[in-house]
Amino acid sequence: MKKQFLLSIFIFSTLALLSACEEDDNDQKIPVSEVPSNIINIVQNTLPGIALSEAKIEMEDGVNVYELEGKLINGKEYEIEITESGTIIKVELDD
Repeated sequence: MKKQFLLSIFIFSTLALLSACEEDDNDQKIPVSEVPSNIINIVQNTLPGIALSEAKIEMEDGVNVYELEGKLINGKEYEIEITESGTIIKVELDD
């Protein structure tokens, strides 16, 4: 009985770990130049003067979400998550 319980815990833990890894694999790094211009415009209107340095795209709940990173002229770095349709999900100041 104890062996079955330990085996069940091991299998559950392994599946949870694999599931978490699959979520990370969902992110796909892309060149900033491949981000649609409407997305870039919305981000630049939200954070005027931002220089975007990194871009990723991932599928969340059947919707493409862009994760963009950039820096303002004052040196503050931001991460922005925005849907393909232009809805901003998150604007986060990086420390």
